[in-house]
Amino acid sequence: METPKALTLITCDDIIDDKRTHKKSLIGIFNSILAKDFPVCHGRMNIYFTLTNCNGKYNIILECKKFKDTKSLVNVQGSLESKDSNAIFECAFELLNVSFPEPGKYKFQVLIDNKPVAERVFSLLKGDML
Repeated sequence: METPKALTLITCDDIIDDKRTHKKSLIGIFNSILAKDFPVCHGRMNIYFTLTNCNGKYNIILECKKFKDTKSLVNVQGSLESKDSNAIFECAFELLNVSFPEPGKYKFQVLIDNKPVAERVFSLLKGDML
């Protein structure tokens, strides 16, 4: 069985899937979240990633952790099966009401069969909206 390779990992507010063209539009791409107070609950976000080099059946886990921490704030799972290692698979997870305990650096990580294949670092910042 081949080891899948991640091509992208993007955090955004929403993903629109055009039923006619089968193209996806990522809306509100972000690298940080600004909050007045902590802990803060982020109502809705989407994580979009693409995988290739998949030939077999795989378990997918998306985790969110405070940077350099072991406790998961988010842990969602899915699966993928492919017989074409050249295919590119678009994957998305919608996350609702994710609670972040404090400002700082956090990361989303995609694991395939418990092995990390992609990571995206983002920041939680304390401050007022402009």
